Amino acid sequence: MSTNNLTGNITGLYDGCPRLDKVDLSSNNFTGELWPGIAKFREFSAAENNLTGSVPWSTFPGGCRLQSLDLSDNQLVGGFPDSVANCTNLTYMSLWGNNFTGIIPAGIGKLAVLETLILGKNKFDRKIPPELTNCGRLQFLDMSTNKFGGDVQQIFGNFTSLKYLVLHHNNYTGGIVASGVLRLPLLARLDLSFNQFTGELPPEMADMKSLKYLMLAENNFSGTIPPVYGRLAELQALDLSNNTLSGGIPATIGNLTSLLWLMLAGNQLFGEIPPEIGNCTSLLWLNLADNRLTGKIPPEMTEIGRNPGPTFAKNRNDTSVLAGSGECQAMKRWIPASYPPFSFVYSVMTRENCRTIWDRILKGYGIVPICTNSSSPARSNTVSGYVQLSGNLLSGEIPSQIGAMRSLSLLHLDGNRLTGQLPPAIGRLPLVMLNVSRNNLSGPIPSEIGDILCIERMDLSFNNLSGELPASLFKLTELSMFNVSYNPLLSGNVSTTGQFGTFDEQSFLGNPLISLHQGGAAGKKPPRPEAADAPAVRTRSVPTTMVWLLFSLVIVFIAGTVLFAITSLRARFPVDQEPEPDPFSCEHPKGKCAFGMSSSPPSGSSSATGCSSSTEGVKVFRLDKTAFTYRDILAATGNFSDDRVIGRGGSGVVYRGALPDGRAVAVKKLSRPRDGVDGDGEREFRAEMEVLADRMGFTWPHPNLVTLYGWCLSGGAKILVYERLDGGSLEALICDTAAFGRAARLDAAVGVARALAFLHHECVPAVVHRDVKASNVLLDGDWRAKVTDFGLARVVRPGDTHVSTVVAGTVGYVAPEYAQTWRATTKGDVYSYGVLLMELATGRRAVDGGEEECLVDWARRTAKEGRKQQTEDQQTTGTVLWDLLELGMRCTADAPHERPDMPVVLAALLDIAGDVGCACCKSSGHSDGEQTSSLT
Repeated sequence: MSTNNLTGNITGLYDGCPRLDKVDLSSNNFTGELWPGIAKFREFSAAENNLTGSVPWSTFPGGCRLQSLDLSDNQLVGGFPDSVANCTNLTYMSLWGNNFTGIIPAGIGKLAVLETLILGKNKFDRKIPPELTNCGRLQFLDMSTNKFGGDVQQIFGNFTSLKYLVLHHNNYTGGIVASGVLRLPLLARLDLSFNQFTGELPPEMADMKSLKYLMLAENNFSGTIPPVYGRLAELQALDLSNNTLSGGIPATIGNLTSLLWLMLAGNQLFGEIPPEIGNCTSLLWLNLADNRLTGKIPPEMTEIGRNPGPTFAKNRNDTSVLAGSGECQAMKRWIPASYPPFSFVYSVMTRENCRTIWDRILKGYGIVPICTNSSSPARSNTVSGYVQLSGNLLSGEIPSQIGAMRSLSLLHLDGNRLTGQLPPAIGRLPLVMLNVSRNNLSGPIPSEIGDILCIERMDLSFNNLSGELPASLFKLTELSMFNVSYNPLLSGNVSTTGQFGTFDEQSFLGNPLISLHQGGAAGKKPPRPEAADAPAVRTRSVPTTMVWLLFSLVIVFIAGTVLFAITSLRARFPVDQEPEPDPFSCEHPKGKCAFGMSSSPPSGSSSATGCSSSTEGVKVFRLDKTAFTYRDILAATGNFSDDRVIGRGGSGVVYRGALPDGRAVAVKKLSRPRDGVDGDGEREFRAEMEVLADRMGFTWPHPNLVTLYGWCLSGGAKILVYERLDGGSLEALICDTAAFGRAARLDAAVGVARALAFLHHECVPAVVHRDVKASNVLLDGDWRAKVTDFGLARVVRPGDTHVSTVVAGTVGYVAPEYAQTWRATTKGDVYSYGVLLMELATGRRAVDGGEEECLVDWARRTAKEGRKQQTEDQQTTGTVLWDLLELGMRCTADAPHERPDMPVVLAALLDIAGDVGCACCKSSGHSDGEQTSSLT
């Protein structure tokens, strides 16, 4: 019965089932206390629920039949009863993720056949009963996240049968060698990450002949990487990231022929990448980012990962490759930091999902299907790898041999000092993402880059590339993000068709020789409708363009000189800086909350800042360091005065206001919890954060998403501050065919389509809005449509096709399969958007409440009866509206697989606009005086 969103109490649920042996109630919403009758089953799981209270002694009476017990991820409290010793057949027990306290029960030591014991993420005492060493068959032991502190307990060295020892997040400071864990003869996995270890890495680890996975990330280890680690012949995963290690990468790393994953990012390593790394024939996933590595990329490095097959074959024959916890932390570190922002998805992943993905990775089943680079973009299930060298000081050219890395899906070389040209061989790579931005690359973009048929994200910005954009680029049908900004010598015309018809000017900034199409996304912002009849601005002549180019180069040179001077002064007179905090982990004093604001104007780029525990000045890591406080919010809203209210809803109240810098804002104050239960408030608040907040140091570059300026989360106070849009909601204009004309309606349709295409296909992970409707589309002063209200939004895990959730959305807009399967997908958003298109086309609401059927059924009946003439009061207007209605019907097909993806919908809308010469896609969208004919 797992994963069904079931609720209620489980006590006595199966009292009348005497022959029942196995009960799985995991991943639901059951509440109340643990049912005391569980001992009669052989297997029982209530993991990932909301069970509360303590576990009484009577839960495990004499004659207990349990062989497997999983109570993980609940809210159980108190001490765990020693009577568990009565369950002598128990082989698996997980108490992970509760609030158990006190001493770990000594009775566990009587469980002679126990193989897996998971006690992580509780509050058990540091002292571990010596009786536990009597568990002679214990292979997996997880005591992570208990905040033990001090040295690693010496008892761990006495568990001689252990294969997996997981002790991350325990605030340990030392004692690794003294504990004896490095002498455990069978230990295959050791996870000591996220502690406070200092000093040098123990060279004694090199004697652990069975070690396969060594996780020491997020500590304070210093010194060099011991060359003797090259003796760990069985090692498959080595994670030393985010320490303060220095020195070079030892050449002995090339001895690790079974190594699949090498993570050394976020240290202070220097020197050259050793060419011996090319001997790592299994190494598919290499991350050396954010160090001080210098020199050239060795050509030998292109040989890594050429034959991982033998390692994967061994893992496939091992039924217990991972067997436990910690996979979510490992997955976060495994995903490249600049393959944007996977932190969203792992904040909501269950441990079981993390475990499944990690198991697939280690057995050679890729979560990013590799591109076959055939005549059309197709993917196979072959495992894919990546190379992440961002943020170093690497120089020289990209090796021409790079084309031999036929399993490489992600290549990150940004933020270095690479020179020369992009090698044509790069076109032979099955890449999904390519980032070589912020280097000194020059020369033309090779035409072979158009052969990377499955590429989705390409960033070539901030280089010195020149020549024309190759025509082969425009045939890349999978491309969802493209950036060549600030390559001022690039030239050419941007295609108006295919994917390039969906890219706006943000993809081409600082390139005066590139001519942007004016009918699509890359055109400049057009004049307001009342100026639509003004003479068109003539294209700038070539001599004038060159003058502007030279002027721009001079400005760049001056700015660079000033920046160099400022950097030099800061180097001589350093100022202490604090790292930007995570907006979800800020802790504020009771009754106070800090509030950060983005200093950029409300141009449509959704962004947000971090927060601080200060109640007055909040550090905001932006160029001008502008900060706002909670006091400013109180002043802006008149202390949340009723006369400032501009909207009320089930989740809270929205107030109008103005910040000290003059920006008009809408302040959304979420309702406080009732009776101590927050309901959906916390979930909706976090959903808004996940979609709109700046979690990875960049902002959403999209003008059709509402701008989030900042937030406050402190105790019961949950406040969101957005730009204030003065055009009202689309819902108020649907039926106003006089004021909201044809051009404005088509413009709104295009704007919402751009936003959804971005959320579904450019965001990684994808975002499902779940509540697309007219009232969630706001209009700015130029009537540009912006999608808002992400309180029901959810992210989609990599490799998943849907999000399992309770039914949400609005009647009339919800896809039919949603209520039946409880699965939210991007196709559900497409359905809701199709209903919105029908509203725009007809001037009717999704549900009018009259005698007629709902809009979708009405539209289908209308089309079937051939009543096209009802849309025509003049030829052009009628054609546009009928085309919108037909597109809406395609989007609302009963079968989800028959609905088009949003980029296809967007392309169709742009074609409609082009066919009738409509300027709405580049105008502000005000009514042009024409009336929309209603279907009756």
